[in-house]
Amino acid sequence: MSKGGDNAVVQDTAEPLGHIRDQNATSQKDGNIVSAVLDIQRHAGTVTRDNWIRSLECLYLAAEDDDREPSGKRRRVAPGARIASCGPELLRRTYLDPVSDPDAGRDYVAVSYTWASSEEEDDEGEDTAIGSYRIESPNTGEADLPSNVRDVVWKRVLSFAAHVKCKYIWVDAECVDQEDESEKETAIQNMHLVYSLSKKPVALLTRAIESAEELDLLVSLLLGDVRAEEEAAVLELLDDITSNLWWTRAWTFQEDYRASTRMTLLIPHSAALEERKREARDFAHRPLLGTLQGEICIKSADFRRQATEFCLLYRTKSVAAQPLCNTILQRAGKYNVLLREESSPGPYAISRSMSPTIFADVGSRGITTESDRLAIAANCCGYTTRLDTASLNSSGSSLSLSMLALYLLNGEIIENDPRRCRGTLQDGVFTWLAKQCLGSFRPPVDEELTFIKSCRLLDPVLTLEGTQTRGHLWKLGRTIRREPMRRLKYSTLSPLEILATELNYKKYGASYPGLATSILAWMQDSSAAANKRANKLYHQQQRHRRPWEWREWMANEVEAALLEGKPLRLASMVHPQHEGDDGPCRAIFVCDSEEEQEKEKGSEEDDGSGEDTSDEEASPEESYVFTAARPAKGGRLGDIPKHVSLEVRVEWPTEGGDGAGQNAQPKLYIKRWLNGLCFFDGYPQRPVLFPWPPALLS
Repeated sequence: MSKGGDNAVVQDTAEPLGHIRDQNATSQKDGNIVSAVLDIQRHAGTVTRDNWIRSLECLYLAAEDDDREPSGKRRRVAPGARIASCGPELLRRTYLDPVSDPDAGRDYVAVSYTWASSEEEDDEGEDTAIGSYRIESPNTGEADLPSNVRDVVWKRVLSFAAHVKCKYIWVDAECVDQEDESEKETAIQNMHLVYSLSKKPVALLTRAIESAEELDLLVSLLLGDVRAEEEAAVLELLDDITSNLWWTRAWTFQEDYRASTRMTLLIPHSAALEERKREARDFAHRPLLGTLQGEICIKSADFRRQATEFCLLYRTKSVAAQPLCNTILQRAGKYNVLLREESSPGPYAISRSMSPTIFADVGSRGITTESDRLAIAANCCGYTTRLDTASLNSSGSSLSLSMLALYLLNGEIIENDPRRCRGTLQDGVFTWLAKQCLGSFRPPVDEELTFIKSCRLLDPVLTLEGTQTRGHLWKLGRTIRREPMRRLKYSTLSPLEILATELNYKKYGASYPGLATSILAWMQDSSAAANKRANKLYHQQQRHRRPWEWREWMANEVEAALLEGKPLRLASMVHPQHEGDDGPCRAIFVCDSEEEQEKEKGSEEDDGSGEDTSDEEASPEESYVFTAARPAKGGRLGDIPKHVSLEVRVEWPTEGGDGAGQNAQPKLYIKRWLNGLCFFDGYPQRPVLFPWPPALLS
């Protein structure tokens, strides 16, 4: 799907940011990246989704005894398209509500395909024909219209729908009025919901499996059992499959990504392979390739996982194969596997956000209207703040800077300490984001990407000085070091309850009754305790209903630290109005091991001075933590919870200094992510400022 128009954003994502800055310097007073981004911020707003998705237009095949005869009136067809000579079949319209009715309302096939025919379809000739299927007019009493969707698409989709016993079908070309620009814009901003809510999304690939050898290679790949002598042939097959047009388009990338583990790939195969296909079984003796006549049916997530693991391994064995392996990974890589491979060695398998990778993948794929990349990136990342692409197109805005603005306006966290600035103005926007994004997240091992996706600043506002947001500041205090706890067989106390008792009874030099009471009270709260007692399946099914899941995650991290003997640090609230008056101790944070702290310190790009020097900069500085959290808004479809827990260096405003004009907001420079359990009830959030990385101001 794509919008038309004479004006357009400038496609400059391959250009260095410094060059883009210079190009925009004549129209920007300050002539830097920040000024241009602030200008783009004027076009930001929040998308309203519910009305359109609550009345989702779908199609269904009319019954054979339907007494309504198709009209001879025809819609204008695409130039060069060939009309089929056989009699047309009629598809009628209906409306579903996948929001209010998550059972029946989501029982539809969401079709992912390319509007343009692929090389394989062009070679077949007959696969480009249209006209065998007609669509009921949206206006009562008007004639049925011929579908502009290729007959082969309808044939495959209807076959799949019948196979999975699903009556309703959603196809963008027919279910969105292509002549109504307002409806198209609404659909573009909400397209991801169609695929994420569908129970049966399906993607149509066109590169057919023609031989028994190719089928066997595909089976070996999916079973993760590729022999050494098969590796080169498997790589060639993967290249052929992922060279298909479907893998190269930005819209189909979004559809696959948002459909997640439910997306089924349909790969056509030679009729002679039908029996051999059905004989293929997985380790549980279930059909590996499906049983749909003429089609291989595999989950996209399974295919991409096996392809990713194969390419990552094979490129370590063959230098010559590395370029092709990298190309396949770019087309069909599985994010959780790739990010685990790319993360730095350490206890956390994934420590970086996937948003920069999503932005780069959206930017590298084909699309008709460049500004649609902004909607696709926002849809994939679950952003609620969007950019008005019509305005950006009219003003000829930079696509690179629009992407950067979109990223920052949705609270994504970037390194801003001058000692950790790795991105430069010699980088393009996607490379800069990859270098500058925070790389020290500490997610729960079993839910890394879900956790990191929610690590975003609350309601950010971009200013000339930096990003304004709100939250709580904590001053780190006493370090607790103890022997690793052991889970005693007959103990009724959890590690957190033991810790609370120790805090209350001066085990660590002083009594901390406020923190101890808060920990015990929270543990007894039904939102945590009930889920702890629930069985695992129920726990997983109800996950989206828990508004403060981040606190459960943090409690688990503190418990894990107690069991591992990691040091913990107590923290007191910094009063929003009186910085010098520390509040009571109401938080406890998990420190890295001493070895990890030394490694982190050594990686900083500072002057290298040590503690034994008399340099003023080498003296110990007070450490602070900035936290903020907000559950997902129940009334906003697709909204995600947000949480932040960052160890920061604070630059306090001085009277009459530069900060006085910013309502005395402290400036925060990020050191690292720091997990911890904090209780801020009764304390208001305070405004803070995260200054820009220096490169953006040059």
